Amino acid sequence: MPIETDLYPQAMPLSLAASGQTVTILQVNGVGSVRQRLFDLGLNRGAVVRVVQNDMSGPMILAVKEDGRLALGRGMAHHLLVMAVAADNG
Repeated sequence: MPIETDLYPQAMPLSLAASGQTVTILQVNGVGSVRQRLFDLGLNRGAVVRVVQNDMSGPMILAVKEDGRLALGRGMAHHLLVMAVAADNG
């Protein structure tokens, strides 16, 4: 089911998220094998990940499930539609 972009104007591909940014996955795109691979890595709708490194070249490094680290190629990251998590000021 496609995400309504009117409801999520700040949505972007994960590949565009900045280093240090925490995001929530809104949608997983791609064909069957790509989607399944992302699901197998725990990158499914509702998952919260922190971008540890995104140098705009080479793989991204993500923090998942608090203490896990995951290197994800830019092409795979581009299949994930995400939205930034609001900073907690409290």
